[in-house]
Amino acid sequence: MPTFAFTELVNDPLARIESAALGASGSAPLTDADKGKAVKLGSAQNYVLAATTNEIEGFLLSVEPWTVNGGYGFGSVQRSGRVLVKVASDQGATAMAVGDLVVAGTQAAVGTTGGGKVRTGTPSKYIWRCLRIVSGTGVDGDTVLIERI
Repeated sequence: MPTFAFTELVNDPLARIESAALGASGSAPLTDADKGKAVKLGSAQNYVLAATTNEIEGFLLSVEPWTVNGGYGFGSVQRSGRVLVKVASDQGATAMAVGDLVVAGTQAAVGTTGGGKVRTGTPSKYIWRCLRIVSGTGVDGDTVLIERI
């Protein structure tokens, strides 16, 4: 009997992808190394890396080779759909489980590769949940599939 497993959806019609200014300032734009990291809306019509326990507004999808708004990076942010991420090192003693709601875990520094990191939490506005434990048991470094609900 075949086994079914949730996966990322290719060309997901529900995935909301938006172009945006990227980075905390014109002198600190997000780069290709930051792709996949969790982001939140900044104060200058821009997206910045989400800090630990912040609600996740999206994930950095692409970065273009030019800047906007006085030096901010420019690219796209995926604000819904499904995303493969890693469980953050600050997950705590209880493993993440299917159905758990997630917030940003500790992300790698701007300009450092590392992809998206999440941990269980209690978001109230931007709600993402664990849909599948892809590898491991839901602890630090394991891959999970999350979706915006």
